[in-house]
Amino acid sequence: MAKKNTDKNKKLVAFFKAIAHPTRMSIVQLLIEQEQLTVNTICEKLDLEQSLTSHHLAGMRKSGLLSSKRNGKNIYYMLSSPKIKDILNNIKELL
Repeated sequence: MAKKNTDKNKKLVAFFKAIAHPTRMSIVQLLIEQEQLTVNTICEKLDLEQSLTSHHLAGMRKSGLLSSKRNGKNIYYMLSSPKIKDILNNIKELL
């Protein structure tokens, strides 16, 4: 049972690390508002370089915070679960 809790804790820590940066939090906010966006659109809206944005998106996807889908040449990013919005709203209420 302790192993199972440790694995869950690691996933929880990875989730919070994935959003524990102002740029990544801004990306999450955009995806809450727009549901799915390409890396180019995220770059334009946040005035970020493409390489930095891609780096952030890859880490967020690896942590399970984001998912992606390809449509032609474009990759669209979206939150992996609609519950993420609720979780963040609950945390904001605590603050």
